Amino acid sequence: MEKRVIMKEQKIIEIVKKGIPFDGMGDIRIVDVQVEYRKNISLDDNFNPDMVITLDFTGTMIKLSGEVKTQVTPKVLELMSPWFARIKSVAQQETFVLICPYLSPRSQQYCLKKNINFVDLCGNILIQIPGKLLIQRLNRPNIYKENQIYRNPFGGASSRVIRVLLQVPGKSWTVTEIEKELEIESKRQKRKDLFKLSISSISKTIRALQEDLLIQRRNLKIVVTDPKQLLFIWAKKYKERYKWTRRSAWTSNNPFGFDIESSIREFNLRFKDLDTLVTASAATNFIAPFVNVDRIDMFILNKERGNILRILKDEKDIGPSFLFMCPYDVGVFMYSRKIKNFIIASNIQMYLDCYARDGRDAKQADYLLTNIIEKQWKNK
Repeated sequence: MEKRVIMKEQKIIEIVKKGIPFDGMGDIRIVDVQVEYRKNISLDDNFNPDMVITLDFTGTMIKLSGEVKTQVTPKVLELMSPWFARIKSVAQQETFVLICPYLSPRSQQYCLKKNINFVDLCGNILIQIPGKLLIQRLNRPNIYKENQIYRNPFGGASSRVIRVLLQVPGKSWTVTEIEKELEIESKRQKRKDLFKLSISSISKTIRALQEDLLIQRRNLKIVVTDPKQLLFIWAKKYKERYKWTRRSAWTSNNPFGFDIESSIREFNLRFKDLDTLVTASAATNFIAPFVNVDRIDMFILNKERGNILRILKDEKDIGPSFLFMCPYDVGVFMYSRKIKNFIIASNIQMYLDCYARDGRDAKQADYLLTNIIEKQWKNK
């Protein structure tokens, strides 16, 4: 979830007047800005723009009728979409443009899909005049002070909600059912309330997902309409976090065995009291082998106890190396299961870790998604 900018309308207008959104676009300059504050009118009346901007684009004058919004999300765009269409139909001679502090990449893609022109203060621009003009600059970062309005559903404990939704994406959930599922999963693994979240936390996460149009609410039911899209977006966010996880991770020699199975088996015999979880390509090798594995990735629940593993660096190395990581949240252990007496990560967690590693592991992620995850989704 992108952080949202809270900025007063007058401040937005002042920044536009200075031409800041068009910085770096030498062929464009602002000639004039007229401000007209909106009246309380219905959609049946003529459109009364918040501001009219006149641009000089390489000698061609362009007038933009702007609607200023202090904050915009994909959900806001979806709700306003019929209004945008109405304005276009009654003001065909005008070029309508949405003006706001910042549009996230998902919001920009929504505007592209719906042919909504926009200018944000960070320099993201889409101005289309069919058959005459196209000005487009996308994916510029947010440069203004941000305030977190909605919870980040992909970060920390919030991601446990997504794990529930993607485990059985065809199911309709209520918030209380998600809360109960987290309790059930904790008990299934005999971990007391390790994965538990409050109703309030779950509700805030659901609200954030809804704002980005990643779920739908049908009465009280929560539905994932496109689980693959949700997983892809999560994977990209997870990849950013994975870089930070790797900073505190460490690799060790493998004195246990020449292959994955013997290595993990002997490791578990020696470190019986450690709470570990095999993930990434090493884990995927048990259910959907696709690439040769030269490293065994493991999560360690207790970092302090895991420090004992550092002694392995001084031992003889005979097999694939180990990579030990501390999870950003205990949710990475959710839906783990035992295969050949080894505890391996859920299919979703394996996908995230393979995707984050790039290279051939990313190909392993694609293979896992196509041959295991999507088929399980269809069956469920």
